Amino acid sequence: MTSPRVAVPRVAVLGLGNLMRSDDAVGMLAVQRLRADHRFPRFAALIEGGTLGLDLIYPLEGITHLLALDAIDAGARPGTLLRYSGDEISTLPVSKSVHLLGFSDLIGAMRLVESAPAEIVVLGVQPQFTGWGTELTSKVDAALALLVERALDQVLRWTGDAAVPLHHAAQSDCLPELVAAEEAWYW
Repeated sequence: MTSPRVAVPRVAVLGLGNLMRSDDAVGMLAVQRLRADHRFPRFAALIEGGTLGLDLIYPLEGITHLLALDAIDAGARPGTLLRYSGDEISTLPVSKSVHLLGFSDLIGAMRLVESAPAEIVVLGVQPQFTGWGTELTSKVDAALALLVERALDQVLRWTGDAAVPLHHAAQSDCLPELVAAEEAWYW
């Protein structure tokens, strides 16, 4: 007798933000730290999405569980960790972030073509300063380690021990900077 086939989640972590806008870079920097973390599952995709919005639809094709990391201006104290999931994602303060508007459009477009992930979580950090600059403010820099830990917790909660890499993804020709080929695994 064969056992029922268990669906293996296809997980991606998407870093959003602008590396040239101080605290806005926190999502991108978190993805870079996850890439270097030996605890991060090699079969989950790490995508540096920057501010690309709808251009991310193809790299996210086939993803069942999406974790987005970003700076989110929700009016909280700088460095505050924020979490949105399910219907809460529609309440994200998109007016404070160009790429959150792009993220909202991206998810909307994926729903229209019936390719949206089954589960989406957004983890963010309240920025203090998003003007020009390449350094995080001290409060957001202090929150970066916690953001990485919470992201890792979420990915491991989704994947458990069930997921295994099936094959190595080729780097996208149209968006080569989005997915580091040595880190991205797709099914």
